[in-house]
Amino acid sequence: MRVLLDTNGLIYLLDRRAPQHIQDRLKGLLQEVERARGQVVIPTLVVSEYLVNAGQAGKALLASFLSNRYVLVAPFDHLAAEECAVMQSAANTTGNKRHPLGRDVAWQKVKVDRQIVAIAKTRSASIVADDSDVLAIANAWGVRASTVASLPLPDWAKQLHLVGLPTPPADKQKPGSAAGSVAGA
Repeated sequence: MRVLLDTNGLIYLLDRRAPQHIQDRLKGLLQEVERARGQVVIPTLVVSEYLVNAGQAGKALLASFLSNRYVLVAPFDHLAAEECAVMQSAANTTGNKRHPLGRDVAWQKVKVDRQIVAIAKTRSASIVADDSDVLAIANAWGVRASTVASLPLPDWAKQLHLVGLPTPPADKQKPGSAAGSVAGA
């Protein structure tokens, strides 16, 4: 099992401000990859995009994550370049060099998203992305892809968080009450 994470997936995984149910889905995916002795593929392009706004704490989290033996940082190498060229040649024959995307999508974004899909394809990886352009390119080229929200919620997370119920701030709780407990429960 190989799964490529796009930039949004990596941000959701490493930023504790991301919604808990999204982080839980990604943590469940990582557990599944580890159980299968698979790999999480992080393209160098994704690492670069992440680092732009990561700050020192984000850089430390990234370094720790990338040191995991199940994580592979994958470059845009010769094989991926060949695959990307095939995608570009096929798009050119449609009369829309951005195909399967619309003509209004920024050309640089098209090129980067194709490179991400080409890396996944040459690594035989499925893609987890919240970028509709990456998903469209993957779909057009037969690369299995899904959104983070469509990942299954692990059994251990299903009862941890009651969606819609606010958790009182720690400084507003009654002395002696458990953090996050619901009064009267």
